[in-house]
Amino acid sequence: MALRNPVAEAALAPALSETPNQRVLRQLLEALLFEGVVPCYTADSRSGGWQWLEFPVGTLQARCRGRIRGFSRVRLDIESLSFQRNQRTVTVDLPGLIQELPGSRSKHLLLLAELNATIANEEQLRTSHQTRTLHDRRTLHGEALDRAIHEGHPYHPCFKSRLGFEADDLMRYSPETSTGFRLHWVAVPRRYLDSQLPASDLAFWQAELGEETAFLLRAAFHRVGIDWQAYGAMPMHPWQWRHLSTGPLAKQLGDVDIRDLGPLGDRYQPSQSLRSLFNMNRPGQACLKLPLGIHNTSSRRHLEPHSVPSAPAISRWLEAIVESDPRLSRDYPLRLLPEYASLSFIAQPGTLPGQHPLEGELAAIWRTSLRARLNEDEQAIPLNALFQWQPDGQPFIESWIERYGLEPWLNATLSALILPVWHMLATHGVGLEAHAQNSLLVMRQGWPNALLLRDFHDSVEYARNYLAAATPEPDLGERQAGYEQAPDDLYYRMTGPEALRELAVDTLFIYNLSELALLLEDAYGFAETRFWAQVRRLLDQYAQHHPELQRRLSQLGWAQPRLKTESLLTRKLQPDTGNVSHWVPNPLAITPTGFTTSFTDHQQARLS
Repeated sequence: MALRNPVAEAALAPALSETPNQRVLRQLLEALLFEGVVPCYTADSRSGGWQWLEFPVGTLQARCRGRIRGFSRVRLDIESLSFQRNQRTVTVDLPGLIQELPGSRSKHLLLLAELNATIANEEQLRTSHQTRTLHDRRTLHGEALDRAIHEGHPYHPCFKSRLGFEADDLMRYSPETSTGFRLHWVAVPRRYLDSQLPASDLAFWQAELGEETAFLLRAAFHRVGIDWQAYGAMPMHPWQWRHLSTGPLAKQLGDVDIRDLGPLGDRYQPSQSLRSLFNMNRPGQACLKLPLGIHNTSSRRHLEPHSVPSAPAISRWLEAIVESDPRLSRDYPLRLLPEYASLSFIAQPGTLPGQHPLEGELAAIWRTSLRARLNEDEQAIPLNALFQWQPDGQPFIESWIERYGLEPWLNATLSALILPVWHMLATHGVGLEAHAQNSLLVMRQGWPNALLLRDFHDSVEYARNYLAAATPEPDLGERQAGYEQAPDDLYYRMTGPEALRELAVDTLFIYNLSELALLLEDAYGFAETRFWAQVRRLLDQYAQHHPELQRRLSQLGWAQPRLKTESLLTRKLQPDTGNVSHWVPNPLAITPTGFTTSFTDHQQARLS
């Protein structure tokens, strides 16, 4: 066994045994403190260790043991939480706490509904037979491991809200419990269908579905009395079809003559992201991403209408950049899972989507399967698997740490995860949203060799004034004029490099590698200051190896004392005014002075 932190064992039990209610409450308070919604007072503002934190929540005064970590992320010991009002100890339930927060009553009620749904869903899924008997995840990789990561978002308190799912839906369509389901199919009049397929309809469906299912699809057209030339086929998530066909949008379906073809074809299982589906019958086939109109974590899970027809073009653009740069195969190995085909309902094909309510609700994106990007002796490990605990009380990564040693393995892992993203950003001027579900490590026996990224249609950014001279803008075809006329920061084009850096630092460092840093400190006593110092050394070494990028790296401003980051929870409390940000101290700064330096200062100036 690897060397363990001698004081960690007492801290491990809560991480493995928190009730759903405790976890939701902890993550809610941690987010409120991190985003500065409530101020925090500490005995020692420079300490990154455990100490008593005090924070007012409306008329309540809360006290809890906690620690302020890198980027001012907060970790609380929820067992120690207590509340007072008017200097008298009081018991506070979740509704009582929510009503003390800023924001309107309607915002409070919606947040409370999502938090209560998260608790109820987590309780139901925890007690299900499939979840209780989950076997050792260390034997899994790829799609099987993706589906077995049942913990949900480690930061957002609505990590399993799934508003819209009834109890039966939860069991049937959740990765923790689903035994698979067939897709539902509809026919869309071609005048409303934006088709971005790499081959003719018939050839595409034969390749994707197989000869027999493609024949059955054609037969379904004949059965409902429509012509293949006048209508195109569209797969749908069965929940989405039921929701649309029996809900407020049922009339719109009839108005545009959407025809019901029924279920057919292979069975699919949901990934941890719910709306990306893996083919059970033929695992080498594409992963299919479909809109799913439920609310989960921070958003409704439809597909952004403009991004669906642009998905193949964005993937081709990224593939061309990677193929043109030998360093992305030799020095900073990067592999992509391209989105090579899409279908979407658009009221006026050839333009950017307007305001039709079915846009973003009827759509599909085909993504290359994991198996197509792996060699025979390789395994694909989702980034968020690295910071999970196993039921045996050991970290998921324990055997690799024991085999290779903590620091050698960590150095290789950080290099594999960070440098490809950093190279695309600094050298080419392309920002990638490498969050924990989109990022996978390509490993051989637990040793990282490459980074595998996916899900590009709405998670890629560039800035004209920061694109490298040899890196072109994406060619978005007949919709190009609409993108040209749109303002910066609305679609793929940003105002400048700061926005690209914010995307990369948020998704890779603040909300994800931060979780690995937490696990390493809790399990192995590897101080988080050492973790971020290693990240800093890695970025410094990259700069030393690329002196020609000195000006471009300085434009990113990644080493400044404070960085702006997205406020995921604050958005739920404020009017719908787009993204909200706050400032955090930067442990990667040239002269970091401690995790919690200026913690209260950054809270006072949190909104931008």
